[in-house]
Formats: sequence, structure tokens, C-alpha cells
Amino acid sequence: MDEDGAAADIVGTKTLTATTLLRPGQWVAGARAVSRGNIQHNTGRRPTQLGATLVIGPGDELLYADFEDYAGDHSDLDEVIAVLLG
Repeated sequence: MDEDGAAADIVGTKTLTATTLLRPGQWVAGARAVSRGNIQHNTGRRPTQLGATLVIGPGDELLYADFEDYAGDHSDLDEVIAVLLG
């Protein structure tokens, strides 16, 4: 967890905004999560922080980066695995 936001500041992740909440993808992702029984109970100290998936290789080489545009906008795992397999 990045409770103080240090990593988010370094990486440059986005934050949730009112505009983001109106995106159809946000509502679809939320409905999908609730239908699967995933209900967020504790938002932590940074509830508007969006996530990112990074794959960093030897020598600090950035091999893959994907930044969430809204909550639930996750990276394609097939892409991440393909990068990891090289």
C-alpha cells in the first residue's frame, strides 16, 4: 500500500475525479465487482488514488506500464505475462 502517496507521486498515477465517476466503464467495473461480492469497506487515506501496473526489469528498465483511467480499469494480464516471459 502507498498510504503516503510517495510511489504514486514518483510513478505519476492519476486520481479519481467527478468526470471519472461518470464514465460508463467505471459503472460497469463497479457493478461487476459488486456482483462478485467485492465490496470496499475501507478506503484508506487516499480513496481517490488510481492504480498502475509496472514491470521493471534489470537496470531499472521500464518494460511495461499501464495506468488506470478509472477504478477497475485493470491491465490486461495476458499483456503483462507476455512481457514477463520476454
